[in-house]
Amino acid sequence: MEIKPTTNPYGANGTTSDPREQVMWDIYVAKMAKGIENAYESAVEAGYEDATARQITVRSWFIERKSKLRRKDMLSKAERNLDKVLDFDMLTEEGKVNTPVASLVTQVSTTVVKTLGKEDYSERIEQTGKDGKDLINTPILVKFVDGTDN
Repeated sequence: MEIKPTTNPYGANGTTSDPREQVMWDIYVAKMAKGIENAYESAVEAGYEDATARQITVRSWFIERKSKLRRKDMLSKAERNLDKVLDFDMLTEEGKVNTPVASLVTQVSTTVVKTLGKEDYSERIEQTGKDGKDLINTPILVKFVDGTDN
C-alpha cells in the first residue's frame, strides 16, 4: 500500500501552529534583507509541499506577520523623516524666521513628544481612572420616586 505524504505533518490547527511557519518566516525575512522577496521559495525551503507553498501568502499567519513587518518599516521611515525635519534650519540667510519651516518643525516636534515622549509629555484624558480603574470606587444607589432602586 502506498503511503501518501501529508500536507499537515505537524497537526497544526487553530491552537497549535506548524513549526515550519517560523522556519519559513525566518528564511523569507533573510532573503528579503538580500533583496529577494519570494514567499513560495521560502516555503518550499522550509519543507512545505508545492501546493501549500503556492498558497502561503494567503495564510492568516503570513498576512499578519507581513503586515507587522510593513508597519515596523513604515514607523522606522517615519522616525527617520521626523529626525531630518527636526534638524531643519528655521532661519533664512537674512536671520529671519522662515515661518513655513518653523511651522513644520513645530508640528513634527509636537508629534514626536506626543508619541515617542508620551510618558513625559502627554496629557491625560481618560474616561476611566488611573491605569483603567473605575472612576467611582463604590456604586451610587438611587431610589426612584416610585420606590424602586437601580
